[in-house]
Amino acid sequence: MNQQLEQTIVPNEVYNVIRALADKLEGLAAYNKYERDGGSSAQLWGQLRQQDEQAVRQLLQQLQQMAQQGQLGGQ
Repeated sequence: MNQQLEQTIVPNEVYNVIRALADKLEGLAAYNKYERDGGSSAQLWGQLRQQDEQAVRQLLQQLQQMAQQGQLGGQ
């Protein structure tokens, strides 16, 4: 079977980091809303928000490292 690799401007690994970052940022926005809504689950949303904030920092660090190594594509 003849398989062709898809040519993209951004490497798959970079795309994955960007996509995960976007997903985490969307989750943070939702957690902030849920936390503001109050109720008995407000503490849970705050804890999940803190965990995702840490994940965002890690993903940003990884993306910065990829940029410094010239992995973002577009050359």
